Amino acid sequence: MAEVTHQSGVSRLCNSLFCALCGFPIMFLAGIIVLGYNEQRAVCDAKAIDDGLDEVLEVDCMSATNGDGKLVMFSCNLNQEVLTAGALAPPGDFQNLLSSYVGTGLRVVAEMYQCVEAVHSETTKDSVGGGKATSKTYTYSKEWRSSPIDSNSFHQLSGASFTSNCGAFNPAWPANVPRTGTSYSQQVKAGAFTLQGSYVSKIPLNTTIPISGSPPGWEVSGSQSTTSKYAAAGSDIGKMRVSFYGTDWFNPLITAMGENSGSVLKPWTAPNSWLCSGFTLQDLRTGRVSKEELFEALASVASALTWVLRLLGFALAWIAFSLLAGPLEVAGDCIPCIGPYLGDAVASTTCCVSCLPATACSLLVIGVVWVAMRPVLGILLIFGMLMVLCSLAAGKLFHMWARPAEGRDLSGVTVGMPSRVSADRDTEGFLPSLGKRV
Repeated sequence: MAEVTHQSGVSRLCNSLFCALCGFPIMFLAGIIVLGYNEQRAVCDAKAIDDGLDEVLEVDCMSATNGDGKLVMFSCNLNQEVLTAGALAPPGDFQNLLSSYVGTGLRVVAEMYQCVEAVHSETTKDSVGGGKATSKTYTYSKEWRSSPIDSNSFHQLSGASFTSNCGAFNPAWPANVPRTGTSYSQQVKAGAFTLQGSYVSKIPLNTTIPISGSPPGWEVSGSQSTTSKYAAAGSDIGKMRVSFYGTDWFNPLITAMGENSGSVLKPWTAPNSWLCSGFTLQDLRTGRVSKEELFEALASVASALTWVLRLLGFALAWIAFSLLAGPLEVAGDCIPCIGPYLGDAVASTTCCVSCLPATACSLLVIGVVWVAMRPVLGILLIFGMLMVLCSLAAGKLFHMWARPAEGRDLSGVTVGMPSRVSADRDTEGFLPSLGKRV
């Protein structure tokens, strides 16, 4: 059974006016901030990468004093020198079985078989008045999910879909079963260097941790442990499955880059420059990576982030202008009979038209930031854009005024071309082909 809610045309108009008056400035300002910050970050990141490429010192793994206080990079093997067995084992059913695990981190993937609610919505507009009705249909199915779902919040617990597809409520997540998540060691040794914080979190945790034995009520199949002891009575809802992943000690080689601060690797801060201060460099990758490959990868990641944020800022500006034109759609919906079709047409048109000011504003912000950050390049870019616009305008004017003079008199008034019949007539009004006067 579907739930139907109705919203009047007056209510829709008030909501659209509120979005236009309040939503537009918020979304527009957010887009401008994202675009401005992104361009400033892009320039400063590129400068930091260039500075780092010039400053980095490649050192060996034997002595942690090499390059002390400087930007260094090295390729060394991880070791278990400062790691404690069982320190990352989660409390509960698996704590004892993981007490011998030693690693830079522990990744847990835990799932429960649960009843899941899905909502299918359909909106129709009134033929008169600008109102609209929303119909919601709820369906239920059983799926593996990594977080608990409260089935008491479902909308149609007495419906046929819930009864036939689920038939039972989701139990609470058992206290003895770990949740999906990742935990890391505080520090790790790589050669003679110490890695902490974000460096440790960059070490992959993709190797399956073998479980010798199984907790009471659990069954181990390959890398996965399953149990039905927490399931609801007479149902498979509440079944659990858990897998553990950790450090690959068979391939411990990593390449790291950062500032060597007394054998501890930390993010390196690039020299300050105009509008750029506090930008840092750090990285860690598996295997042996050359200096050129490492910095090319950093530049590629920075470029990808720049384009993602550019599109995000542009999208926010586009949404802002679309919200500003929102009341026009509701006004079109209020016209009797053709209102819904006219409103849809207005919405499509305003959505397309909103792209133009959003594009102009985005380009303006990007250009202004580049002028501020890199004046020479920014001015050249803006000058090039103006030259292109002037060329287009000049081409349009030339096309308008340099058309063939045929069909125009000297005063610029267009003279109609003679018809086929009048052209066939002679000056005395005869049809030459018939030899008769008309």
